[in-house]
Amino acid sequence: MKDVVVIGGGPSGLAAASKLAEKGYDVALIERKEELGGVLDQCIHDGFGTKLFRKALSGPEFAGFFIDRVKALSVEVQFQSYVKSVSVRNGIKEIVSVSPRGVERIETKTIVYALGCRERHQFEIKIGGTRPAGVYTAGMVQRLVNLYGVLPGKNVVIVGGGDVGMIVARHLYLEGVEKILIVFPEEFFAGLPRNVQQCVLDFGIPFKPRTIVKEIVGKNRVEGVVLVRVDERWNPIPGSEEFYPCDTVILSVGLIPYSAKLQKLGARIDPRTRGPEVNEFFETSVSGVFAVGNLVQIFDYVDDAVESAQIAANGVEKYLNGEPKRKEPILLKPGENIRTLTPHRIEWNDERNVVAFFRPAVEMGNAIVELRDGEGNLLKKYFKRYIRPSTLERLEIPREVLNGSREVFLSVSRRS
Repeated sequence: MKDVVVIGGGPSGLAAASKLAEKGYDVALIERKEELGGVLDQCIHDGFGTKLFRKALSGPEFAGFFIDRVKALSVEVQFQSYVKSVSVRNGIKEIVSVSPRGVERIETKTIVYALGCRERHQFEIKIGGTRPAGVYTAGMVQRLVNLYGVLPGKNVVIVGGGDVGMIVARHLYLEGVEKILIVFPEEFFAGLPRNVQQCVLDFGIPFKPRTIVKEIVGKNRVEGVVLVRVDERWNPIPGSEEFYPCDTVILSVGLIPYSAKLQKLGARIDPRTRGPEVNEFFETSVSGVFAVGNLVQIFDYVDDAVESAQIAANGVEKYLNGEPKRKEPILLKPGENIRTLTPHRIEWNDERNVVAFFRPAVEMGNAIVELRDGEGNLLKKYFKRYIRPSTLERLEIPREVLNGSREVFLSVSRRS
């Protein structure tokens, strides 16, 4: 029987496996692909590791650090393995996996899920029209260009103003794509300010805010798109349609956690993040089952996703040591101007600060972040020079601030 099985060999899965192996536990890592690293293998641009390593690394360089650690610590890795089912009985978890070796069963005391997320497609954002060749997600394009050296087209429309869309636009520009246009429904880009400057403005890549693709036109190959202007609520403005010729449409319209497996296991899902509800050590509502990285919520920085895995490793240690939890959890809830918030509850007796991540629902300067109990009493106040929905914020909350409360609300307001 294993102490821990980590499912998923991306950066957060690698970080969890290496941290737990360092602690001396018997760890197995299951990966469905032929190599470790997850999506970072295709992200050859730099910018990774600025928090963790204090320098900008490419995706493969960042992943390589943790791959080397996993190898050095002799973590058992199973490649090309698909987890068919997971069952929990009397605290023991049984994993059934399918691989070229056949059907295998693994018993383990704990599981760390690190499945990551998937890209949204055109039908989820209600783009009409035909289904010709030349429609890709941004991740597919990164894989084509960076791993196989294949350009998707010559005249490209990128749908979405987030970080990945901007990074892909810059890369296609540098690879010699003749024409690029970025369209998005927001008033300005939804990604990190550094990417707006370094990926779009520095290269003069054209973009159209308050614009969406209403329809894709083409029979065998994309021939163009119908663009339409939208108002501040993203409703199409009648009469603003225009045809824009292109041969490729790239969708960068958001990511969704792969939480279906956990939901099937009985874990509660947060409708805001669409990932599992977790406590301060990233344990789900299923005892002994943990979730990390983009499976919990979409992190802007891979460094933060890795931190979630390292925090979870401490939680696995507490679980395996049989440390008692609180009689009643403290519920951490999003208040005014908060879009998403993790963790959802504080359950363990521990002295370490609680690391919380929240995404604001508003863009605001001189913001005050407040923690209040259910009676409205102020517990803790933080100052943020500037917040925006495109940036996931990190807070460290002293645990003693939360003690004695049944529920705590986190909210954002402007400093008067």
